Amino acid sequence: MNPASSKALHEPAKTESEAVFERYLEAQNLNWSRVLTSDQKQPDYRIEHGATPCVFEVKEFDDPGTKPSGGFSPCPPIREKIHTAAKQFKNYRDDCCALVFWNTNFYRSVLPQVVLSAAFGERVRENRSPLGAEPSSYHFSGRAELRPDCNTRFSAIVVLAPYRLNHLWLEVWKRLDAKRQRGEIVETSDQFDLLQQLSPDGTANYSYEGTIRTVVLENPYAKVPFPHHLFVGPFDQRWSRNKETGWFRLVFMGSELECLRHDGVPFIYL
Repeated sequence: MNPASSKALHEPAKTESEAVFERYLEAQNLNWSRVLTSDQKQPDYRIEHGATPCVFEVKEFDDPGTKPSGGFSPCPPIREKIHTAAKQFKNYRDDCCALVFWNTNFYRSVLPQVVLSAAFGERVRENRSPLGAEPSSYHFSGRAELRPDCNTRFSAIVVLAPYRLNHLWLEVWKRLDAKRQRGEIVETSDQFDLLQQLSPDGTANYSYEGTIRTVVLENPYAKVPFPHHLFVGPFDQRWSRNKETGWFRLVFMGSELECLRHDGVPFIYL
């Protein structure tokens, strides 16, 4: 058997989430490799970046067996992925370990506040600015999957996601904000009325189509912190827990997002 065939037998089949993750890593010029399969559970990727090796387990979400009807919580599927990933990191005590989420499923959500809630507590308090102009901060309590006595090998949970700027939504936001600034009441229906007025057929213009970015959610209880200089691309974000207040807040935005923010794009679209 030739070496190429032998290597192929040890490399797992590539999923959509892994293909997207590799695309992101290559765009960031990172030195990465696949972790070969073995009899023991292993993470998917390894990055040699700085003094601390980093390993990543990449997960995507399948369709639920039974389609939910009415309201449902997006947190249980995330907790299930955390439980599974903990087994992959069992033999990586001294490495930075990160769980990566990729989602294209209508019935699942990997919005940062949802993932943070699944990881750090079911009860959520939010400090939010009007119309999402500035980043919210979050405080969690109750059941937590990541805590001082559990899952401390998780350095971070990383949300891998597409990014594009919808100029129709941006124009609607600007008009709603102008209405608020005039002291007028902004009704829920105003957004839908403006969307209909500005684009009766629902079409929109986008910037940054095809962009993939990461949102790093740091684990404050991690034995090995996630490196501050890793995943700092132009569209990336990073969230961290303030030690004094206990609130999770945005601590980093990539250079392109900073430019958009400087140009008046509200955080809700960053």
